[in-house]
Amino acid sequence: MTWMKSASDSMKSATTPKLRVFFDADVLIAGSVSQSYSSASYVLLQLAELTLIHGLTCPYVLDEVERNLQAKLPQGLPVFRLLVENALVKTPDPVPDALEQWTGRADVKDIPVLAAAVSSKCQYLVTFNTRDYFNPPRQLTILKPGGLVRQLRERLAGLTGLVKQP
Repeated sequence: MTWMKSASDSMKSATTPKLRVFFDADVLIAGSVSQSYSSASYVLLQLAELTLIHGLTCPYVLDEVERNLQAKLPQGLPVFRLLVENALVKTPDPVPDALEQWTGRADVKDIPVLAAAVSSKCQYLVTFNTRDYFNPPRQLTILKPGGLVRQLRERLAGLTGLVKQP
């Protein structure tokens, strides 16, 4: 009967809200031009497309990606546009008055990203520039894409107890 209790517990966790993950520009660029389907950036975007995580970003980030891809890696633009359409929810940019409270918590250019992630109630902000976010609020974890993929793998590994071994 232990396996039934585990199955019941898993049903409860299946109804818990999905992780809310905010994508920074560098992760979107990496995922758009990845040469490998196993790159962490690409994997996270695929998880968002499959609705296993809730992927979010804002116009401020999207404009930065569009500008950088257009200037440096235009071959990534079609993939980027598909990923945005299929994998991400666009949240509004923070209003300028709301940015002041985040001064001293992130690099100046990243304050709008931090503010958007927090106002979107995200648990994670994925970026390769973790040092640019030096004092995030407690409810937001700043991770590189590989770090979040590792955490997700650990969570999935914990589900193996549901399978009855012969």
